[in-house]
Amino acid sequence: MKWTRLDGNRSVSNRYLTGLAAEIGKIALIVLATIEAVFLCDIIVSRFMPELMALGASLPVIALVVVYSIPNGLFIALPTALLIAVYVVVLRRRENNEFGVFAGLGYSHRILSIGAVMIGLTGAIISLVLSGFVEPPARFLLASTLEQITYKAVRDGELASGRFYQIGDTTFYATSGRMNEVAGDVFLYQKSSEDTGRVIVASQLLNPQGDSEQSGVLFNNVNIYEFADTGGTETAQAQPALDSVCPECGSSEYFQPLSHMYFDRFYMELPKVDLPSTRDWLSPDEADFFELFSAPDWGAAHVQVFGERLMRAALCLVTPLMALVAVAMTSKKTLLLCLPLASANVLMLSFFASSGVGIVSGSGLFFTTAIVLSAAAMITMACMLMLQGMSGRFVRKIGVVV
Repeated sequence: MKWTRLDGNRSVSNRYLTGLAAEIGKIALIVLATIEAVFLCDIIVSRFMPELMALGASLPVIALVVVYSIPNGLFIALPTALLIAVYVVVLRRRENNEFGVFAGLGYSHRILSIGAVMIGLTGAIISLVLSGFVEPPARFLLASTLEQITYKAVRDGELASGRFYQIGDTTFYATSGRMNEVAGDVFLYQKSSEDTGRVIVASQLLNPQGDSEQSGVLFNNVNIYEFADTGGTETAQAQPALDSVCPECGSSEYFQPLSHMYFDRFYMELPKVDLPSTRDWLSPDEADFFELFSAPDWGAAHVQVFGERLMRAALCLVTPLMALVAVAMTSKKTLLLCLPLASANVLMLSFFASSGVGIVSGSGLFFTTAIVLSAAAMITMACMLMLQGMSGRFVRKIGVVV
């Protein structure tokens, strides 16, 4: 049997350390899966599902959206899973009097502290791999899949009435019917240029079915209006004409179109959208670590993306130590408080530290990296000092079953 030196001249069985790590890993996976399932249910049901159902997405496509959404919740789920797993396993073993036996053999709390640091390092490495190599392609695939669903639904006309649909710079709306057959009271808005927009109002929309490659629609009783953007240059040019037509009308009360046309029938090609087939590695959000550091010019966005990924890894590093502090503070009176408070601290760091990285990212890569690592080091030292002062609490039992 092999032994590992962790505490002075004493050695600990590798089998014991492996069993401890395996138990923590098993509970961490269960908690991770549970949190991720709750996250996916919330994000899919409240955000994606109504839109996907309205666009007529198939079950395989919806399953892809679910899979591509998984990495988005890991930055919250992974640190919390490590915290809960370490807390439950250590508290359970404390209640089984394992650490009292260890203390009798000459060990101190430093075994737990070093073990927590090793678990934190493992979690940090996993976090870096996920955020640096798994999340960027998943984020791109999610965005491109949603765009493809919308584009296909608009192109094929498989859209129900009573909802606004947008593809590119074009927005559709129909009061009744379906756009792949006949729709009534149709509204369409297009951004014609930087300064102008076009509005089409028709009593009826027909979707020709003769050509399978058809990418246009036919309008009946069509009014086409062209308006100037309120901030565009053409607005200023059109204002004198507006004043001459309606001197008593204020600009905020009367909005005169630049032009108006009427047609009994009007055919319009649907907008074509060029969906990217590959990730834009020059975009920081879509770049993995290799691509991120291969960027020719680093700006604040690159620093912020790297800083957020480093912050997530640093959070995974310190959460096992925070779990040990929570175990040391757990008594009969605080049993129901310590774990929720520790989890709240982790969630608070997850949200507010990310905002802090965005604030300091303008100061450059080295300053941002130093801030993140310094914060992680300060939290680690604070946890170590607290564990030093509460080392005796790891050998007392409070008579609970975990």
